[in-house]
Amino acid sequence: MKREKIYAILMVAIMALASGCGNTEDADKAGTSTAESSASEIAESGNSDATDRKTVESESSSTDAKDIDSMIVEKDDSELDMKAYHYSIEDRTFCDDGEDVFGSVFFDESNLTNYVTTGKVPIYAQNGIRIGYANEDVDIIVMGTYGDWCRFYLDKDMRYARLSDIEANAITMDERDAIVEEANKQAETSVKAETPVDITSVEPPVVDNTDTPVAPEPVEEPTTSDKYTPEEAMAVYRSLMEAGGITWNPALKDGGSWGTGFMYFDKGYPEWAASSSLESFAIGNHGGASWTEFYFEVTGSDEECVYYTMWAE
Repeated sequence: MKREKIYAILMVAIMALASGCGNTEDADKAGTSTAESSASEIAESGNSDATDRKTVESESSSTDAKDIDSMIVEKDDSELDMKAYHYSIEDRTFCDDGEDVFGSVFFDESNLTNYVTTGKVPIYAQNGIRIGYANEDVDIIVMGTYGDWCRFYLDKDMRYARLSDIEANAITMDERDAIVEEANKQAETSVKAETPVDITSVEPPVVDNTDTPVAPEPVEEPTTSDKYTPEEAMAVYRSLMEAGGITWNPALKDGGSWGTGFMYFDKGYPEWAASSSLESFAIGNHGGASWTEFYFEVTGSDEECVYYTMWAE
C-alpha cells in the first residue's frame, strides 16, 4: 500500500513538471508573438513618419513657389518714373523697398541658357517689384533658375525675370552667333562676286588733215586702286547713310543700342554695307519703330578690314 502511495505522488509530480514545461513553451510563444507585433508597429510608424516628411517637404516646396508669385508686384508703366540706362530702362527708386523675395529660394545653376534680347523684357528687383525693362540687343547671362524665374546681372546690378518673358523677346546666343556667321559668309561671297570695274576713256587728239603728221601728246594714265583706305571706307559708308536720311548723333554712345562689326576695303563693299544698313534701319526694332540716328567709332584695322563699334536709335 505504501508503495502505491509513493507511485501516485511521483505521477502527480511528473504531471506537474510536464504541465510547467507546457506553460513555459506557451509563454515563450506568446512573448515571440508580442515582439513581432511590436516590431511591425514600429516599422509601420517609421514608414508613416517618412511619408509625412515627404508630404511636408513637397508641400513646403510648392508653398515656396506660390509664395514667390504671390509676393510679385506688377507695377504699371504709369506708376514708374523710368530712366534710360545703357542696358535697361527702369525706375531704380523702388529697388530698396521691402524684403528680398528671391533670397529665400535655391536657384539651380546647372544647364543654363544665355540669351540676346530682341525686344523689351520685363525685369524685377530683388523685392519682387517690376521696375522696368531690359533693352533690345542686350546679352542676358543667366546665373541661375528657379521654376519660371531666373537671375542675371544688368550693369552690375542683380535683376530677375520670367524665363517665359525672355524666351518671347530674345534668341539664344548660339542662335545669334549662327546668324552673324551666316551674314558674314554671305557678305564675303557677295564682295568676291562683285568686282568693281573702273573704265577710264581717253579721247584721241584731233589731227588736222595736213601733209605733216602730228603725233598725239602722251596722256598720263591715272593710277587706280580697287581698295579704299580704312578712312575712305568708313567715310563712304557714313556719307551714304546720311544721304539715306539717317542722322549722325554722337550722343547715342551714352544710351543707344550698339554692336560691333567690320568692313572690307574692297570698293563696292562700303556701298553694299550702307545699302544693307539702310534696309535694317527701316525695319528698326522688333516693335516696328525705325531707327533714324547712328554713330560709330573705328576700333582698329588690318590688311583687309576696318573694325568699328556702332550705336543706333
